[in-house]
Amino acid sequence: MNRLTLLIIFYFFLTCVHAQDDLSIGFYGGTSQYMGDMNKANPFFSPLPAFGFGIKSDQGLRYSFHLMGSYNPLRGSTKYVEQYNLPDSDIGSFNTRQIDLSLMAEFNFLPYETYNIRKRNFAPFVFGGVGATHFLSDVPDKFQVTIPFGLGIKYNIFERFSIGILWMAKKIFYDNRDKVVNVSEKDKGAIIHNDDWYHHGFLFLTFKPFKEQTECPTYEE
Repeated sequence: MNRLTLLIIFYFFLTCVHAQDDLSIGFYGGTSQYMGDMNKANPFFSPLPAFGFGIKSDQGLRYSFHLMGSYNPLRGSTKYVEQYNLPDSDIGSFNTRQIDLSLMAEFNFLPYETYNIRKRNFAPFVFGGVGATHFLSDVPDKFQVTIPFGLGIKYNIFERFSIGILWMAKKIFYDNRDKVVNVSEKDKGAIIHNDDWYHHGFLFLTFKPFKEQTECPTYEE
């Protein structure tokens, strides 16, 4: 699975090289939050600063493919959580740092053009895909597969520049990131049924470096 993820990402990179006019570069800043055995319900629990960088390839006015890398510190503790899943009522905590790489497909609910500031310049969107994370902290298995998905809103502020906001959730197929392995669900496997997720809230700015061919205003709809 890890090799397949890397092959898919490499194929996307080669496709982007041959479609420069459709490329945009994005910069992301926001927070990352942990959900898991120490935090079952609050997606805004214990946020930490996170940032990222992305390359997007537009496939018309509705669809695009997006390759995104991000740095995500995460932390968790049972100190301020009323119900937690640790043996002997111990207070537990953890801190991790991760580098993520995600390949996602994006769908715009409205037609959207990065280069057009007069119309088709606003769109809510959803996205989803496959990714991988590499733990920089001390964990047994440092490379793991993730499933990223989420939603957002973007707006074309002026020629070739867009801003927006997005919320992203990532399912991780590794249950020891928070040092707790589903202690109350020993009959279930830790790979599929584990409780570990993390979330991002990002503000972003995208820039289209290559000027694409545009329609003459006389014939524009």
